[in-house]
Amino acid sequence: MNKNIEHYVFHKENFLDEKFCENSIDELNKCTWQKHEWYNFVTDSSQGRSGDNELEILSENMFSWEIGKINDFIIQNLHSTILEYVESLKFDWFGDWTGYSAIRFNRYFLGQTMLNHCDHIQSLFDGERKGIPTLTILGILNDDYEGGELIMFEDKKIDTKKGDLLIWPSNFLFPHKVSPVTKGVRHSYVSWV
Repeated sequence: MNKNIEHYVFHKENFLDEKFCENSIDELNKCTWQKHEWYNFVTDSSQGRSGDNELEILSENMFSWEIGKINDFIIQNLHSTILEYVESLKFDWFGDWTGYSAIRFNRYFLGQTMLNHCDHIQSLFDGERKGIPTLTILGILNDDYEGGELIMFEDKKIDTKKGDLLIWPSNFLFPHKVSPVTKGVRHSYVSWV
């Protein structure tokens, strides 16, 4: 077992090809988005933490038919990459993951950010499946923006390009944030195992 936790951030380059990413952004720009909110389990309420600088999201219940097709394509291709990550760990005791959430698309305009957090999303699996996510999946749809860096471990910038995919454990050892976008628009998507 590797004791350097940075070892457990898996980077799959070119998970999606450039044309698919560009077409996806074209379709996403036709949609109606909403501001991201953080759920507080203590108060059982949701609210933004960054005011006007909170990113925008497009979740499954907001998908058009075209976005549903994009979601389905990504979901169909995730299984093999998650398996590649899990097998790379060489943990014979870890293999009990049973699926993953629908995609949520994220969009960051000028000044928008996501504050530091970990992905203990208690409301994500509160139906038939119970618990919190085991793994976080983050995909990048473009790289023609400035700022908007993914920062992990307080100060480590994770370099990504259009089409790349990252996977890491969804626990308190992997806090992450997205710095404010300073030019352009950042498009990404997330899912959780």
